[in-house]
Amino acid sequence: MSFYTLAVYCATVFVLVAAQDLELPVQTCKRDASDYTSCLRLAMQEAWPTFIAGIPELDMAPLDPYFLEYQNTVYETGDLRADITVKNVNIYGLAKINFLAVRPHHSDDSFHLEVDLELPKMLIEGNFKAEGAYGVLTIGGEGFFNISLEDIKDTWSIEGPVASDRWTIEHFRLNPEIGKMEVWFSDMFNGNEQLNSMALKFINENWPSLYREMLPFLSQNLDNYLTETANRLMSKISFSKTFP
Repeated sequence: MSFYTLAVYCATVFVLVAAQDLELPVQTCKRDASDYTSCLRLAMQEAWPTFIAGIPELDMAPLDPYFLEYQNTVYETGDLRADITVKNVNIYGLAKINFLAVRPHHSDDSFHLEVDLELPKMLIEGNFKAEGAYGVLTIGGEGFFNISLEDIKDTWSIEGPVASDRWTIEHFRLNPEIGKMEVWFSDMFNGNEQLNSMALKFINENWPSLYREMLPFLSQNLDNYLTETANRLMSKISFSKTFP
């Protein structure tokens, strides 16, 4: 849930930063300049507060807190099978993103962009409904949840061909590393408080291995969603003006 949401706003913000013909207050970086990569990183960092506040003329809501009205996800990975719906979710902490490095890779007919970033803390909270199973254990319930994350590090890897002055993205990959995670939910087992407490204890003691098990599934779903989302926006943007 949290990485999906993080990826959605990252994709949106990246495209908006690039869209120079929208006359956004973003520095333009020349690819033949000696400081090209550092210029791109600085342009993203300096523009970030503008995007956090929201840009009404682009129908872009504020990003901190970021509001997600509804999302349904079906997980099938390892022993976990779960259909989870979340509603009225708020995500806090995105204003503190720090862009560490940008690595553009140009060729005659393609472009690959890598962006390293870090985020010290993030809090996600909202309502949920879930059903499924973890091994032989049946999951089923609804209520309130929150997830706190610390020391988040990630690299966006965005690539695809360039033709007719348009960049068509084929992959938008994420692979978040999390330093600390704590999960809480009110009722995942239809009123069985003892089982709910046991599940929370198990998740919070074993989250690193559970996260590693789920990451390939999450990354593939993020890639599919972000590629589609970014292409809807990039199809309207001149590549030569974006990366002169």
